[in-house]
Amino acid sequence: MIITTSWDDGHKSDLRLTKLLNQYGLKGTFYISKAGDFRSLTDDNIKEIFKTQEIGAHTLTHPDLTEIDLAKVEKEIIGSKEYLESLLKKKIKMFCYPEGEYNQKVKEITIKSGFLGARTIKEFNFEKPNDFFEMETTIHIYPFPFRKRNANHYHLTRFLFQPLQRKFAKVLKIGLPFNSFFNWLNLAKNLFDYTKEEDGVFHLWGHSWELDRYDMWNDLEGLFRYIRQRENIISLTNSEVLEKK
Repeated sequence: MIITTSWDDGHKSDLRLTKLLNQYGLKGTFYISKAGDFRSLTDDNIKEIFKTQEIGAHTLTHPDLTEIDLAKVEKEIIGSKEYLESLLKKKIKMFCYPEGEYNQKVKEITIKSGFLGARTIKEFNFEKPNDFFEMETTIHIYPFPFRKRNANHYHLTRFLFQPLQRKFAKVLKIGLPFNSFFNWLNLAKNLFDYTKEEDGVFHLWGHSWELDRYDMWNDLEGLFRYIRQRENIISLTNSEVLEKK
């Protein structure tokens, strides 16, 4: 089976994440915008991450691409590719739609911009994509089954059960063990095992700033340890998944 990971926004905690991936011999694609609310990496930081991991484009300013005119969409997408290629002196193969928002026009501009593929935020996928510009994922690292405001406080509103509501039917549909509903790590391990049985692609994605906000670093490392105890696993970047025959 194949495991790939991807991480959005370019937060400074991507440096810690890179070290953790390297420690467990795993690969990731870091999607970095030139600016944005969570962009805090320096250009030198990006170069450091690029020594061992893949860098992908994520627009210039992290807008919702479906809410701006097409001329601005083109500038955001092409500009982010040019910025990173100028910085890293390498071709940037992958793009990620900010907040997962895209439509057919946005997708067509992304294709014309010279990328190999583009990642979405759709989950519960276990296969290599047929459409390289709608690359789906398996699981987002995020509090589960209840939504949180931060590491110590739950979101005590109508949104409290949102993570459970979004995944409940999908967990039942593929017949995962009942303990999948107990916590995120159980769900992630069971999805990994399901993918391995299918010889599929396990795609973990997230934001390093959310790992900080919700104190999920131990969950992530717990999953990495679990994965490394298994055999016959290939770890690839997002572009390597698409290029693999």
